[in-house]
Amino acid sequence: MTHRWLLPVFFTILIFIVLPVNAHVPVSADDNNRLTSAFSVEKPTKSYVVYGHLHDAGDVGYYQFNMNSGDQLKLSLMTPGFDAPLPDMVIMSPGNSVSTNGILKPVDVPQGYGVEVIKGQKPVTAEYEPFTPAAIFNVASYSKNITQPGTYYVAVVSPAEETRYSIAVGYLEEFSVSEWILVPVSVINTHIWEGQSIIVIFVPFLAIMILGLIIIAKREQTNQIKKPLSFWLASIAGLCYLGGASIVLVQMVRVLMVTGFSSGVFVTIILAFIPILLGILALRIARSSSPLSRKDRFSLGIIGLLGLLFWAGLIIGPVIAIIAALVPEHY
Repeated sequence: MTHRWLLPVFFTILIFIVLPVNAHVPVSADDNNRLTSAFSVEKPTKSYVVYGHLHDAGDVGYYQFNMNSGDQLKLSLMTPGFDAPLPDMVIMSPGNSVSTNGILKPVDVPQGYGVEVIKGQKPVTAEYEPFTPAAIFNVASYSKNITQPGTYYVAVVSPAEETRYSIAVGYLEEFSVSEWILVPVSVINTHIWEGQSIIVIFVPFLAIMILGLIIIAKREQTNQIKKPLSFWLASIAGLCYLGGASIVLVQMVRVLMVTGFSSGVFVTIILAFIPILLGILALRIARSSSPLSRKDRFSLGIIGLLGLLFWAGLIIGPVIAIIAALVPEHY
């Protein structure tokens, strides 16, 4: 009976989640401290968030954008906190006659390029971002309709040491399959960029996994029937889903303490509820079915696919659910 209502639930949730989505593809930039090694944003009109880190005062992070006539170069510069070091943004445009007065000395400007300097301003409020979830501290923004096609460069520079920043680029919400599936990994990297310890980030996940396995193991000690591998795989997948949701909820509370209440919190709650629902279903299938029927295996396969779609279980949970659906019963 389980799988009969999984698909209706899937399509209902899809309507409320995917249609209003307004997320950015998170990526990281490394080794881009020279103009010749500028980080190339392949599709500048696509929504990206690029995370960077300037270690020493005067360091520069370079970014390259190949723009076409009619495109819009849209940028937002952000930091991880109210009191974080403030970087500045330097826009370098081909064939632009804008004065280079005020150019920051560490920045290399290509010959024939004009320069615009956007000074970072200390944020007074923080915006709640529901998909990560995270607090957004905007310090500078820039928007320009492109009339001259060519390669544009953006440099981020800070007079302070250990400056963490991110740049939101573009305006078209597009994800490739791999980008969508790997969002949970990118989100963990984002939390690390914010200054959180990876151990602290995973505490809720590990607590759910350890406590859940202890409860399941103790319960099975009283059962004289040895459970097959599919039982343990389905159980672990379910716990991964619950653990991943716990990370989201803990991060949500942490961010709300900074930003205050936002209507976006309801999006976060739904994004956490879906993995919780799928995790409970996986645990119920594991507990109530031995051996697994075809219907149970089909349900676990759907749970795995939905987990990948809705960023559940830190990727490993959905993979284990799919393996549980496929593993032979005699294992």
